[in-house]
Parts: sequence; C-alpha cells; structure tokens
Amino acid sequence: MRIAIIGLGLIGGSIARRLRGFKDSQIVAYNRSKEALDLALRDGVIDEGYTDAREAFSGADLIILCLYPKLNIEKVKESLDVIKDGAVISDVSGVKQFMVDNMREILPKTVDFVGAHPMAGREVGGYKSSTDTLFDNASFLITPTKDNNPKSVELVRDLAKYIGCSNVVTTTPHEHDAIIAYTSQLMHVVAVALCDNPMIERSTYFSAGSLRDCTRVAKINEVMWSELFIENKTELVKRIREMEESLEKMAVATENEDVDELQRIMRESCQKKLKWLEEK
Repeated sequence: MRIAIIGLGLIGGSIARRLRGFKDSQIVAYNRSKEALDLALRDGVIDEGYTDAREAFSGADLIILCLYPKLNIEKVKESLDVIKDGAVISDVSGVKQFMVDNMREILPKTVDFVGAHPMAGREVGGYKSSTDTLFDNASFLITPTKDNNPKSVELVRDLAKYIGCSNVVTTTPHEHDAIIAYTSQLMHVVAVALCDNPMIERSTYFSAGSLRDCTRVAKINEVMWSELFIENKTELVKRIREMEESLEKMAVATENEDVDELQRIMRESCQKKLKWLEEK
C-alpha cells in the first residue's frame, strides 16, 4: 500500500511517525517546505518526499489531507487526473460538512472520501514539533456518509488505532461540526475575547493562574482559525449566542444581588462539569 500524507506539519508529521509498518506501506509526503521533507527522510519517517503535491497523490492507495481545508481541496482539484481509481482519501480538518460537501462535488465516484478528525494537537506547529506520541490515548472522530464503502471506513478506523488513538468515534459531519463548535472553536473565541480587553494589560500581578488557564489557547494561528470559524459559521455563531445568554443570566443575577440564582447556576454547572470529568 502507498500512503500519501499531504502536509507534513504537526499533525501530518505525527501521523507519519507512527505509520511505519501499517499494512506494510510505503509512506510518501508532500510539503511546501523541502526542509521538512529532508528532516522526515533523515528521520526515516517517510520513504519519499515531494514539493509537488501531484507526485505524492500519484498512485497512492490512501491519501491523508493535512493542510488547511481550503488548501486541501485546492490540492485535490489540481491532482484529480493522477489520483488512482479505488483510492481512499481522508483528512484531519476541524470542519467536516465543508469538507464532505466539497469532496462530493469534485471527486469521481471511483474515489472514496472518509472525513476524519484526530482530537490532538499542541500550541506549536510544523514538522519539528511533531511527535510519535501525539495521538496516544486521543480520540479520533470519523464522519462517514451513506456513500462511503464500509471497507474505506474500516481502513481509516484501523489507521486511527494504529497511530495510538484509544477512542475511535463515528459521528455525522453535522454533529461533528455542532459539537466541535462548542468544545474547540468556542474555547478559542472565549480566550481571544478575554485578551481583547484592556484589563489584561493591567493584570500582570493580579492573577494566581485563572487568567493564564482561561487564555491558554489565545496563542492562536489566526490564519487557520479564521478559516475554520467561517467554514463552520452557522454552528459557531449558535454557540457564541448561547454563551452570551449564559453570561447575561450571570450578569442579571449579580446585578440584582440574587444569591440564590447565582448559587443555582454555579451548583448546576459544577455538577455538569463533574459528570463530564467522570465520563471522560
């Protein structure tokens, strides 16, 4: 089997580091930077590296798209004539309906796209930040559709387990985007909003850790996250509006000195958090 990784950054590089031996595969990669390819070749992570995506796509049995969503789609469009019949394409994008809709539109029926999203990452990117333990005990989300061949879905599932993911979850593209808008995208919105407040400039010696914890993910790749926000705008805006409603309840209760209401909100929220921790 020939596996092509399109984009050898943090996620693509970390996948490649764990793939050796998977179905006796030859591992090839595309990356814009030759430096990353040379490092991966030196590390023995890949067998071949290309700065032309078409060369990586050509003849691949399994293609894993690890670029930003729009760029993933662009590279597929550019390489349609060299993608072999029977190939399986998957991805690691943080939005799924957008990817499924676009892939359905451009791919021939002889090529199967199975959307996926490993729930792992770091605050730093690039191949040099990749590790062979990034996916250990992580969740891996798969978003198949009725059009997918079950064998293609099983191949992606096998890959997820092979790279170390302990929870391989099947969901729909819509459910993925609705929940990720809450668990991931909204968290970045909140962190950025907290830092978009002049009070942060006066807070150096006034936080015992809460501010640092709540703003951790404000150290953000603005190009990637702006794209993800817009591609999932319907669900993300819903989550933001829900957050506004919760903040308004707290503001009203505080303004009215409604201790009972404040305690009720805090108590119920704490119970939900504890239940989530137990399930996790």
